[in-house]
Amino acid sequence: MLRQIHIFFEQQHIFVKDFAKGFGYVELKNVQEIIKKYMALPIIGKTLSRKISNFQIFHQGEDNLYFLFVTDLVDTIQYIEKYIKMTMDKFSELFPEPLKIKETDTARNEFSIFLNQIQKDLRSKISIIGPAYVGKTTLYNLLRSNDEKTIMDFAKASSLSINGISFELWDFQLRNNFSPLWPKFISSSDLVILVFNLGNYHLKIIDHFINLQKLEGNFSKLIVIGNKRDLVEDDDIRRIKNELNIHNFVEISLNSPDAETKIKALIKEIIGLKEDLPQNFEEMVQIADDLTKDGKKVQALAKYKELVKICTEYHDLEQERIFNSKVDEINTEIREQTKLRREFEKKKDFAVPARVKFEKKISVKPLPSTISGGLFLNGEKADNELHPSIESSPKKLVSFQEIESKPNRLKIIKPIKITKKPKKISLPPRKVSKIKEKPGASMPLELFPPHEDLTKEIEKPKIVNFTDELQKIISEKGSSLSLKLSETLLTDLEKSLGRPLTIDDVNSAAEFFVKQDQLST
Repeated sequence: MLRQIHIFFEQQHIFVKDFAKGFGYVELKNVQEIIKKYMALPIIGKTLSRKISNFQIFHQGEDNLYFLFVTDLVDTIQYIEKYIKMTMDKFSELFPEPLKIKETDTARNEFSIFLNQIQKDLRSKISIIGPAYVGKTTLYNLLRSNDEKTIMDFAKASSLSINGISFELWDFQLRNNFSPLWPKFISSSDLVILVFNLGNYHLKIIDHFINLQKLEGNFSKLIVIGNKRDLVEDDDIRRIKNELNIHNFVEISLNSPDAETKIKALIKEIIGLKEDLPQNFEEMVQIADDLTKDGKKVQALAKYKELVKICTEYHDLEQERIFNSKVDEINTEIREQTKLRREFEKKKDFAVPARVKFEKKISVKPLPSTISGGLFLNGEKADNELHPSIESSPKKLVSFQEIESKPNRLKIIKPIKITKKPKKISLPPRKVSKIKEKPGASMPLELFPPHEDLTKEIEKPKIVNFTDELQKIISEKGSSLSLKLSETLLTDLEKSLGRPLTIDDVNSAAEFFVKQDQLST
């Protein structure tokens, strides 16, 4: 079954067509990395294949264009290759300039219709198997369309459409449970539906058909339906499940009015068809676009992220790719604005003052005219200096004095004055005054209850990660705050309050931060 078609130009993803659930945005990035070397240097005219996860990829390139088909594991390269070539030729015909595929609606619609026909021509096959006389043909007639064709003399086939996706529905016409044509009938099926009668079944025959599916349709998906539920009691159903060892079969009465709806919903679920987007999706897109136009980037970013999440859940890769690009654009703009704001605040905080004023008048006392030893500042001796007599005998010197003798002169080195170390002066303790912070946006503490009001809550604490909770609340309100800044904010708040924080404090802090963030943007 064909699930997705991707087209790349110069290794950039420019187009996707979704038929069923396939690769998501992140998985596709990983696939691109795997086939990157082939996209850079494509092997002209050669289709390559590879199994990735539960899917299979077929890819081929030419010049700057590269085409990627995503299918189920049952498909073969011989079957897919010609359809890849047809798609490449049609794309080159409609889009000589590949990048204009995003601008040309008429050609794009024509190409989409062409791809729908490709999906139909690939003939996703659903085979109905089971013992004779259990309701196989009843199920076939319930789902089939008006057109029908005969496959030799042992089967009939008709088309089935679910959510715009085409299937070929096959019904076995022979009454022989062990016919040698059963393997050919089952082979290449994307889905096998095994039907049996809840009121009359044979264990060996049911096991025979289950083994046939495993041998001939190993990569196909399987649905087991127990028909004629209206004829069986609840106690019998539990016994049947134990006997068959099949706990996930569907109990139904094919003659009931809602049987067709239930069967189609079951096929849709097992095969993995896409769900329709929510009814208010377009309205949500319009709200996000309006927020972007109004310059409310943080709120718009939150809305686009929500849209990406919805597209991922509903497997709409085309919409997911569009909204992811918008998220990247807004994130880039917010980062640039944040960088400019930080540079401005940095210049503002560290600006050099125009003039420095001193509050006290500083006066300098003049130096004395002479210094000890009778010398002027210019090195000359004073007139009244007394010269010691050579004949006079010096007084008895102490141990730390020295006499230096030179020819015709004695120089006395005076003892060094040793001053006592002053005692440490103990000053009375001063009251430490709180440092005044610069005026600015501060957390209003009146929003938070006093310490005594929290006695009951403190007695029975709740284990809550306040940092994660703060980030979650801020994100839900359309803003963002890093883990480190969240921890800092909560630490400062707890110090300011002088008590343990509560969840109400976290909510109040988040509301205050979001308001300040919105005012700054």
